[in-house]
Amino acid sequence: MKTLNAWRMLWVCIFVFTLSSCGDDVYYTLENNDNDLCNKLWITNYTTDEGLTGTYQLRFYSGGKGQEVVILPVTGGTNTTDKEITWRWTDESKECLQWVYTDGTVRYMDNVWVRQHYLSGELDGEQLTFVEANYQH
Repeated sequence: MKTLNAWRMLWVCIFVFTLSSCGDDVYYTLENNDNDLCNKLWITNYTTDEGLTGTYQLRFYSGGKGQEVVILPVTGGTNTTDKEITWRWTDESKECLQWVYTDGTVRYMDNVWVRQHYLSGELDGEQLTFVEANYQH
C-alpha cells in the first residue's frame, strides 16, 4: 500500500512540474521583434498643454533607419516637423528603443511592447500607445 501511495505522489509531482514548465514557452512567444516593428506607420494622437490635439507618427525601417513626424494644429493650418532617425534596440531584451536624430540628439522609448497592430512604450516619461495606420479596428 505504501508503494502505491509513493507512486501516486511521484506521478502527481511529475504532472505538476510538467504543467508549470509549459508557462515558460508563452513568455518567449511574446518577445518584441523587428518584423512586427518595421515597415509600418505607427500613429497616436495627443493633446498639448494648450489643449490642442496633434498627431505623432513613427516609422522604423529594417537596417536601423526611421522617421518621426509631429503634426500640430496652429492658427490657420498645421505645423509639421519631419525628422530622420537612426534606431536600435538597446540590448537583447528588445524592451528599449534608442533613436538618434541627425543633430546627435538621443531619445529612448522604454518598456516597449510591439504587437501585430500596436506599439506602446514610455517616451520622455509619458506612456504612449501607437496603432498601425492600416489597421481597421
